[in-house]
Amino acid sequence: MAESNKLDEPLSEAEYDELETFFGSNAVPQDCMDLEMLDGFLTAIVSGPELIQPSEWLPVVWSDSQRTVSPVFANNEQAERILSLLLRLQNSIARTLNESPTRFKPLLYRPEEGVKGRQGNAGEGVRREESAPPEASAWCEGFMTGVLLREEAWEPVYETEATRDWMLPIEALAYGDHDPEYLDWVDTEEKRQGLIDELPIATVLTHRFWIARRSGEGTNRAERRAQRREASRKVRQRLH
Repeated sequence: MAESNKLDEPLSEAEYDELETFFGSNAVPQDCMDLEMLDGFLTAIVSGPELIQPSEWLPVVWSDSQRTVSPVFANNEQAERILSLLLRLQNSIARTLNESPTRFKPLLYRPEEGVKGRQGNAGEGVRREESAPPEASAWCEGFMTGVLLREEAWEPVYETEATRDWMLPIEALAYGDHDPEYLDWVDTEEKRQGLIDELPIATVLTHRFWIARRSGEGTNRAERRAQRREASRKVRQRLH
């Protein structure tokens, strides 16, 4: 249970490597997220309109097609260890967005002649890949997967042009390589890089949007409760 005592600690480089190794092993389903997609997914989870419990989002991490599939852990200790790393990553993303938003960077793999260099929250590192998806597409696909867990609840961010524009870089990088609607946004490396450069600020603004909206709704609920109490008090006065 020592793991539960350090859920607020950020992951070390060695722990990122440990998590990445597990996600690349035969212990996980074939369609399990990779670390980049996971980072985007958890960023949406902590940035969105509603609290989503790990019991709901974890199955999506392991498999997008079969929600009942889970990893084959070597033992209970490994299962607890991996869950601890995932929760610490989630907490670290949330803490950065809440306390140090200017330091937020998505974890991206940078394809360079078959080598993908880890950038952002994880620090520096490389891994070999025979082929790599376009830069940032996996992170953005992960983010949009998180959005789709609460698709209707996310609708307010699309209601004005300004807030809708925050989502454009994420959507274009997630879907642009296979959706004609977004193709014009990513059909050159220059355009793609421009969208990648916008990801940190777009994410921070979206996170702030939902914080402000939740705070406003909380205030409205409090006002409604106060109004109900006042109405009830006046009714009791009339009855007496």
